[in-house]
Amino acid sequence: DDIQPDTVFKAELGGATGSESYGNAPDLTSALAQSVEIFLAESWNEIRQGLGSNNWVVSGAHTATGKPLLANDTHLDLMMPSIWYEVHLTAPDWNVKGFTLPGAPLVIIGHNEHIAWGFTNNGADVQDLYIETLNPAAPDEYRVKGSWVKAQTIDETIRVKGQPDERLPVMVTRHGPVVRREGDKGYAMRWTATEPGGLANSYNWLGKACSWKEFRDAMKRVWGPAQNAVYADVEGNIGYIMAARVPIRKKGHGEVPEPGDTDDYEWTGYLPFDQLPQALNPESGLIVTANARVVGPSYKPYLTDRWEEPYRTARIYDLLHDRRDLRPEDMMKVETDTYSYPHVFLAEQLLGAAKAVRPQDPRTQRLIDGLKDWNGIADANSPEISFLHNVRLAALKLILEPVLGEEAGLYQWRSMTFVQKTLTSRPSKWLPAAYKSYDELLVRAADAAVKKLAEDSKSERLEDWAWKNFDSLEMFHPLGHEGLLKTLLSMTGKPQSGTVYSVRAATKTHGPAMRFVANPANWDESILLITSGESGQLGSSHYSDQFPYWYEGKPILAPFSAAAEAKAKKHTLTLKPGS
Repeated sequence: DDIQPDTVFKAELGGATGSESYGNAPDLTSALAQSVEIFLAESWNEIRQGLGSNNWVVSGAHTATGKPLLANDTHLDLMMPSIWYEVHLTAPDWNVKGFTLPGAPLVIIGHNEHIAWGFTNNGADVQDLYIETLNPAAPDEYRVKGSWVKAQTIDETIRVKGQPDERLPVMVTRHGPVVRREGDKGYAMRWTATEPGGLANSYNWLGKACSWKEFRDAMKRVWGPAQNAVYADVEGNIGYIMAARVPIRKKGHGEVPEPGDTDDYEWTGYLPFDQLPQALNPESGLIVTANARVVGPSYKPYLTDRWEEPYRTARIYDLLHDRRDLRPEDMMKVETDTYSYPHVFLAEQLLGAAKAVRPQDPRTQRLIDGLKDWNGIADANSPEISFLHNVRLAALKLILEPVLGEEAGLYQWRSMTFVQKTLTSRPSKWLPAAYKSYDELLVRAADAAVKKLAEDSKSERLEDWAWKNFDSLEMFHPLGHEGLLKTLLSMTGKPQSGTVYSVRAATKTHGPAMRFVANPANWDESILLITSGESGQLGSSHYSDQFPYWYEGKPILAPFSAAAEAKAKKHTLTLKPGS
């Protein structure tokens, strides 16, 4: 099929009995093996290290109440105060609760009385750069098909405290603003999100939507960035829409900057909304997205080949697909799961390789032997995950450095799938001449990993190689990077579990910036959770009161009904406009 996402393993989005499909999205059924194979096949030419967001929705067939459950956790830079702000907006014909950005008059992810929704980035390429030829004799002119054309100039004013305002003239061509100049060349950016009518308008519609039809109408107004939108309602429906305004290009894919003085690379229109991947009530009762592939390689038009790796998606699916008793707290347990599929694969490869080739370092053998009993969990106290993380990096270097030299370190994108593909198929063209086999290469990578761990930890003790010593949480306030202010304002040095490949995706400064579980069976039992607290004011009881719950993976119920809110309310802050 044209649409076989690894984002919805076996979820049968559309085309199934009792479901509704749209446009050219007849069947979104996929198996893990198929989707991983598609992804790995692409990984020869591009390697990246992924870290994105998760969302999913299950039908009542999987829950204890017989009603759907929807979950979403966005993976962003972690900071103090939280990037997200929890809000309950009420007005005539308006009753919405969820997450927004401070100052934004709308709910981006959340629910009203009728529906719930969540988003992950889809990754579709909806932004192009055009190389404009600038006129050396007239700095406000650029060339279009052999003639000089006057560009629009927009004056941006930057206010500077204690100093005069700064004026920033922005040159705007037919493609968009020039974001960089190099001599007589300018790079103009065209992006769907900057075109009139997008973004905020769509979320205003979303907050008032009461049904799948109205949800679709709101998603038609999402112009960019492209989103994977999941849906649940009180009637028991679940759904998925790839919400985006996808350009149809006359030529090329927009992967690299294209000439702007010709019409050869212009956008000729946008993909009709009904042809975007969508589904309502799949037979499996399960829809999962985690920034990974949502269409097969034959899908037209081109979307992107920069999908995230499918490991998080696969794990979510495996934890949910055969459950029939799910409750909100179970969904949050999935959000905080730290099992790492690719590291389990690497452990299995190492165990096999060590039977054929003996490690040079006895500590390497000890760690490999310990992998026999490792459960695949990227626990903060685990030396195994530290070891495997460094084995991956060392193996990647050993494979790529003979070909790319010093530039090998630049190629970290999709590094795990590249290593997995290489160790699975073991092509002779990628085996460096210094090694007789991939088993030898992998064991030598393990020796190098042990040496690196000893150097980084400044210790020979395996106990000091625990993951927490290399990947502790660093959640900074903008003013709290040093000294006393760091102690007062920031959350740092906290041991944390998870890798970029686990559902609880984590690095030192990047991870789940919020957690959301919507329960249409009883909105008062939904879960809303941010990293720190609602207040950005040090000394407030709400500056970091949610942090222990977020850090330990515990839920906070978010009352929605008037009665539940009245019961939970501790105090009220009223803000009045000044005279």
